[in-house]
Amino acid sequence: MNREVEFKMPDGLVIRGSLEGNLNSDNLVVMLHSGGYDRHEQGIKEAKKNPETGKTEKVFYNPQGNYYYLTNMLKDDYCVLRIDQRNHGKSGKNVDVEKLFEKLNEFDFSDNQKQEIIQALHERDNKKINELSTNEELGMLLHRPPLKDMSFVTMSKDLEEVMNQLSNVAGKSFKMIDYVGTCMGSVVLGLYLENEKNREKANSITLFSPLYTFDYSFNKTPEDAGLLAKKKQVIESGKQFRLGNAVEGKSTYDEVAAFSDRFIEDFKNLDIPTFCIQGKSDVLVPEKEQFKLFTEIMNNRKQKGLSDVYYAQIEGVHCLYDSLYPCLVEVSDFINGNHQLEKTI
Repeated sequence: MNREVEFKMPDGLVIRGSLEGNLNSDNLVVMLHSGGYDRHEQGIKEAKKNPETGKTEKVFYNPQGNYYYLTNMLKDDYCVLRIDQRNHGKSGKNVDVEKLFEKLNEFDFSDNQKQEIIQALHERDNKKINELSTNEELGMLLHRPPLKDMSFVTMSKDLEEVMNQLSNVAGKSFKMIDYVGTCMGSVVLGLYLENEKNREKANSITLFSPLYTFDYSFNKTPEDAGLLAKKKQVIESGKQFRLGNAVEGKSTYDEVAAFSDRFIEDFKNLDIPTFCIQGKSDVLVPEKEQFKLFTEIMNNRKQKGLSDVYYAQIEGVHCLYDSLYPCLVEVSDFINGNHQLEKTI
C-alpha cells in the first residue's frame, strides 16, 4: 500500500512524504534522502541538452530510485516512511522570507498578499503560485525565490517534528524504528539521534556514503577535491552553491564547523547497530577518508562494549546509485537480522 502524507513545520513549511509497505506493521523504517534529490533516491547519471528542444534532460541511474527498490524489499514486514526534506521533492520551499519581502516591495502587494505568497511557497502550492504570477518578472521571482542556506540542524528539527506528528498522521504508534540515511540525510539522522529521547525506539541505522567526513567535505577541503573545492570557492566568494535543490552557503559551513567535533564523538558512542556502505569510486566522500573515520568509530564502540558497526566498501559511485545489488540485499538482511536478534533475546 502507498499513502501520501504531509506534516506542517512550526515555520509553516510543509513536509510531504509517503507511508508504504505493510501499514499494519508495528515496525517502521524511516528513509532520509541525499541533497539535491527526493524520497526516491534516483541519482543523476548525466544531464544532456536535447538539440531539438534546447532543454536539459536528466538521465537517472535508477528511474524509480534506490529507496523505491529497498522499500519493495521490506514492504511485507515493515511500514516505510519516506519524506522529501525541505526544499526537495514535493515539500515546501525553504524561502528566505526577509529577502523575498524586499523584492516584493517592488510590486504593489499588501501585507496580507505577501503572507499569501509565503504560504504558497512554504506549501509548494504550484497552482496558487501560478495564479499569483501575474507577469513574467513576478513569475520568475516566485518560481525561483531567494532561499535560505541549507541547514542540517533545521532539517533534523523537521525530522523530530515529523516523528512527533507521525502517530496522529498514521493513526497508530510504532514499536521499533530502523533508520536509513544517504549523504545529506545521514547527517540529518545523526543530529536527530543526538537527542536521547529520539533513540528510544531506534533498532538500527543504515548509512549510504555518509557525509561524516566533515574536515574533508567542509572544514578543510583540499584544493584538489574537485566539485567540493569548487563549491567552497563559490561559498567563500559570498554566493550560494546550488546542486539541484540543495542550496549551501556560508551559514551551512559555519553550522558544520560548530557541530562537527561533537557530532563525531556522539556518533562514536551511539549504542545502536550501524551499517555503513561506501562506494570505492566515490569522488565526493573518498573511501580512504571514510575508512579512516569508521575505523575510529568501530574501535571506540568495540572498546566500550557498544553495538557493532558493520562497514562495507563496494564498487560504486557516491551514494551507490550504480550498485543496487548486492548492496540493497545486504541492507535488507541487516535490518531483518536486527529484528530477529531482538526476538531471540
